[in-house]
Amino acid sequence: MTVLSFPAVHTLAGCLLAADADAETLGWGGPATLLLIHERRLDTAGTAPLRAMRGVEFPLHPDDLLTDPAGLPVLLHRLAAGLDHPEPPRPYQATLDTIIGLIRHTEPDARLLAWAALYDDVLTVDREPRQVRRVDAVDTDGRVYQLSHLRGEDHPLLLVDDIPDPDDTPATLPGLAALLAATARFSGDNTREVVS
Repeated sequence: MTVLSFPAVHTLAGCLLAADADAETLGWGGPATLLLIHERRLDTAGTAPLRAMRGVEFPLHPDDLLTDPAGLPVLLHRLAAGLDHPEPPRPYQATLDTIIGLIRHTEPDARLLAWAALYDDVLTVDREPRQVRRVDAVDTDGRVYQLSHLRGEDHPLLLVDDIPDPDDTPATLPGLAALLAATARFSGDNTREVVS
């Protein structure tokens, strides 16, 4: 398994900030969105290879579109269970296979790095409820990313935790980790089928 470098972690954090900025243009109150984050090699003549990161939205069935964040952890586990058992084929498995196929067709050496969930929530600040947009992510090293953007604030707060405290992590964390495990077979690492 490849350990993500500091620049890769920094770039992944930038992808999450970009996802928050994109969501800001759409407004508040939308359904939760899942992102599959991967990287690819850039063609650089005569220099060390550079890699770029990209997040691809993983589309949810209309019946699974959530505006209540309380249901998101259960949905993530259900998705992971469906993706982890490809036989018989399930709709989400077909969706993932299509996305991975398109990525591999255009970027054969792409590596899957993280799953992220973007959703609106309510946070208590000074004993007052405030709307907050969250982007939670888990990368292949088990690192946890927590972005919080309070409505009306100009800038989000992003926490990157190399060794997350299980008692102080978002409820989405186990489901995102399960999605990573379920998609491990799409790794570029043939010795150990792990997304890296």
